[in-house]
Amino acid sequence: MLLSLVLHTYSMRYFLPAAVMMGTAPTYVLAWGAWRLLSAVLPARFYREVDDRLYTIYQSMVLFFFENYTGVQVSR
Repeated sequence: MLLSLVLHTYSMRYFLPAAVMMGTAPTYVLAWGAWRLLSAVLPARFYREVDDRLYTIYQSMVLFFFENYTGVQVSR
């Protein structure tokens, strides 16, 4: 009985990363959408700079989470 519980828990190990990513993605999409609307009247270079920064922040968070979750260091 305990072994089946352990095996079931082990098979669901991908649930936590998926839940974290699904929980943070809407925040970044909302921030990106707000920036897209606010920057409509600004020159395109301002939009690109902040858009690149938002993308970098999100990818850094994803990389940090999965490196710590899996224990594998990704070379940069």
